[in-house]
Amino acid sequence: MAETGSTVFYVKHMVCPRGLLLMRELLLRLGLTPRRVELGEVEVIETGPAINWMALRTALEAEGFELLERQLPQQRLVQAIKQTVAEVLATSPQELRCGRSAPLLSQRLGRKFSYLSNAFSTTEGQSLERYIIGQRIAAAERLLRNSTLGVGRIALSLGYSSLGHLSRQFRLVKGISPTDYRRQLSASPAPNLTGLPPELYEPHQLPNE
Repeated sequence: MAETGSTVFYVKHMVCPRGLLLMRELLLRLGLTPRRVELGEVEVIETGPAINWMALRTALEAEGFELLERQLPQQRLVQAIKQTVAEVLATSPQELRCGRSAPLLSQRLGRKFSYLSNAFSTTEGQSLERYIIGQRIAAAERLLRNSTLGVGRIALSLGYSSLGHLSRQFRLVKGISPTDYRRQLSASPAPNLTGLPPELYEPHQLPNE
């Protein structure tokens, strides 16, 4: 609920901690003062007439977000599910293993898992189980890209029961094994940071040892 003299609005596709940081930066760029930024819900101290809604909508869409006209109860529930999944993935990823996520979400959100699953699939067009798999694989992808952890260590850090389990789910979502994914990243050409046109740019080659 908005405090007196503030405005609350709802945003779709804001589903991770990075999205929260991006949202705060976006609001400040627009001259708005965030009071509260949560997954799917934003409160600013400015009142409605002081907000340039067209500029806000355009800026949100440029970042991949979507301004919702209003937040229905089922949409609020879906945002709560996404926030809970993100929190558990960041703190206790092993609890998202198959067989554990259902009772965990039910306990956290106070609803039967069947109800949560139905609300999620109706609103998002995909099953809750597939969403959780996608979030775990997205986390694995970030670690493969941005860390030097071995694939086995990544599987362990994300709560997978085995490297094979991670590999199967990664291939299901990305169409490639995590090992091959990292190999492709290593084989990618060095970025051109020289400002030269592509035909004149030659990445620096190290001498053979």
